[in-house]
Amino acid sequence: MKNARMSRSLSLLFLSVIASASLASCSSSNQGDIVLHVLNAEDYINSGSDAEPFAFDDGENEYEFQDVLSGFEEYMLATTGKKVSVVYDTYDTNETMYSSLQTGRTSYDLICASDYMCQKMMREGMLQKIDIETEVPNYAAYCPSYIHNVMSSIVSEDKNFHDYCVDYMWGTLGILYNPSKVASDKGLEEDEVKFAMKSWDALWDPKFKNEMSVKDSMRDTYAIGLMKTYDEQIRALLNESGCFDESFNLIPGKYEEAMEGYNKTFTNDYFNRSDSETVDKVKKTLLELKENVFGFEVDSGKEDMVKGLVGMNLAWSGDAVFSMDTAEEERGIDLYYSIPETGGNIWFDTWVMPKECKGENREFALKFLDFLCDPTVAASNMNYIGYTSAISGESILDLVREWYDPRLGMLYQYDDEAGDYVYDENDEYVPAEGFENGDFRSPDGITTWDAIAEEEGWVTVDLTYMFEGTLDDEYLDEYRDELGELGDTPSTNPYLFYTADLEEITIGGKTTLAGRQFFAQYPSQELLPKLGVMADYGANNKFVLAMWEDVKSNNLPIAGVIIFAIILGAGAVLIALGLIAKFRTRKIKIARRKAVAAARSGK
Repeated sequence: MKNARMSRSLSLLFLSVIASASLASCSSSNQGDIVLHVLNAEDYINSGSDAEPFAFDDGENEYEFQDVLSGFEEYMLATTGKKVSVVYDTYDTNETMYSSLQTGRTSYDLICASDYMCQKMMREGMLQKIDIETEVPNYAAYCPSYIHNVMSSIVSEDKNFHDYCVDYMWGTLGILYNPSKVASDKGLEEDEVKFAMKSWDALWDPKFKNEMSVKDSMRDTYAIGLMKTYDEQIRALLNESGCFDESFNLIPGKYEEAMEGYNKTFTNDYFNRSDSETVDKVKKTLLELKENVFGFEVDSGKEDMVKGLVGMNLAWSGDAVFSMDTAEEERGIDLYYSIPETGGNIWFDTWVMPKECKGENREFALKFLDFLCDPTVAASNMNYIGYTSAISGESILDLVREWYDPRLGMLYQYDDEAGDYVYDENDEYVPAEGFENGDFRSPDGITTWDAIAEEEGWVTVDLTYMFEGTLDDEYLDEYRDELGELGDTPSTNPYLFYTADLEEITIGGKTTLAGRQFFAQYPSQELLPKLGVMADYGANNKFVLAMWEDVKSNNLPIAGVIIFAIILGAGAVLIALGLIAKFRTRKIKIARRKAVAAARSGK
């Protein structure tokens, strides 16, 4: 689970399992007409003492909910007359969750887990099918076609992923880095650092030795090991596909062909190789990586980046956004996020329904899923968690613009529907005086957003893949021109975004883009064909697990071992010096006591 990062102690885990078992055995009459048992990763829903209240409108009535869980209970009571209680438990890792389910002491109506674990549970017959179209209509309406297509392409033993899974959050794996720190530490220019991060080779590059930490995560670190091991073959495949230019940028008009051709070959032939021969090759690659990194980390990486303890970190996109936001707000530091030019991993955290969920519990479990897939609720969760929701729609679009649209930091408003008035900088309605939709009113007069974008160096990003088909006609009409079509600028097309989070870096005649929060939240459509979903390794899991244990043994790399030995040695010296000093002090005190005693006795 990509947000299960704040690991608790083992005792807390045991307490959680015991509590879960106790709650699962309670009769529903003690807590309500319907008791839903829901299991999710820690800190992965808008609920708890720090929950953020939100407004909810179902088209008939308006509500104010304190958080998502209690909001669902209130909504069910108001709309069905049923008293529903959600018993909500959390876990720290997919593996501990799976192990607890295997004991049979706990049972749940809904579980949120990472894609590979859902594949495993699906293959082992632990899950029941969900008819998305009829049973979760909000998901069918607001899940983007891109996510639908990718999830439907995942097949395990003739079982289709999307017949069992309702996607919740998604993201990528990339390199989070601090160009200022790395440049200072290594005597480089910041642009050199930004340019180097366009390749996975940066993690193995000796000039960045001991500058980075890597995830203590078998699958994620194995993924980058695969990318490095087969880098030459993947680059050749990109060139041979005919869909990418010499810099591996997607050729305009080649998106569909790249998704159907290149992406399938990349995902099946390289990104999910797990035979013993491949695993041996990746093991060698990861042992080389281990010599170059400072060490492995479970959850500290995002905080270490904020504190400046390391300059580079293998990070999940959601954690990267957290680090970038925190570093900027608390320390005034600009962190960056890179998905290298050859691509990498795209992951999904999805909701699944165990076979044990039946009757009214199944009915209301589906209502809970549909509630989560309402764009307003999805925006509430996304705003709280910081990860990217698999749901789109107007509420998500508005949230993304609130977070990332650089125009919102400037004094502007569009004209109203009549085109006669605009809001001025004091939020007062004033005559437009020539102001047109898409224009910007500045203290120096009226200009266009396109002109400002060019002057400010903003890049236009196309997120049609994420929002097309999820916005209603009324919303789209605000952007359509007199021809009834969408334009080709962010002012006339809601799927296009200006962003100040992408910089063009050119070195040696070659150009790359360095990205920040917006890029981590939503990779551009041109990058999608180069992203692969990791499958469950099945029987080959034993090879990968054994390899990972070998790589992790003596967890610190040589440099870390040396540093650790020095620290231990220094500590031993300090302890020895302390004991010597203590012994000398004791001798002095004894001598003084003898001298005082002798004086008193007259000797």
